[in-house]
Amino acid sequence: MSLSVHTRSILTLITQLVNSDHDGETLSTLADVRTFAIDHSFSPPIRIGDTDIDHLHDLRGRLRATLADAPDDPADDARAARVARLTNELFTETRTLPQLRKHDHWDWHLHAVPNEAGIAERTAADVAVALADVVLDGETSRFGTCAAIGCGALFVDLSRNRSKRFCDRGNCANRTHVAAFRARQADDGPTG
Repeated sequence: MSLSVHTRSILTLITQLVNSDHDGETLSTLADVRTFAIDHSFSPPIRIGDTDIDHLHDLRGRLRATLADAPDDPADDARAARVARLTNELFTETRTLPQLRKHDHWDWHLHAVPNEAGIAERTAADVAVALADVVLDGETSRFGTCAAIGCGALFVDLSRNRSKRFCDRGNCANRTHVAAFRARQADDGPTG
């Protein structure tokens, strides 16, 4: 996968945004949004307005609807078309005008809107740029939903062999493997 470090970081941001209400809302206050922006290395100034929470919630829902595995639409080209549609919508809504920037620990990357824009607009524009990279590189299948029973969180598989099946939110992989081991032990009966 030839995606840039910056694009990979935005793909991680996408999964964290989509999963931000998975076990209870984590983006409910302006302080939560500021923490989210800082955690994802948005460069200053970080402007957060009263509408940013609602806009981030809306973006979260749109991303979830677009990226989550849809059982009636398993084809990669259909997924790419959905992702491209959302990407184009976000480009239009944010009036994206990409500029190359280099700052802090980041090498050259795109800032899709000025830093003075609100954090929800900056997030949506960055998401659009990263999703455009994913579509152009034919990598939309890198998104998946956690295979753990009862989880369903979104993840992005950045591994070479595309073998990821579980999210990074908790202990889903371990719980699933322990349950399978215990089931096998129960099927084998008592030993000794």
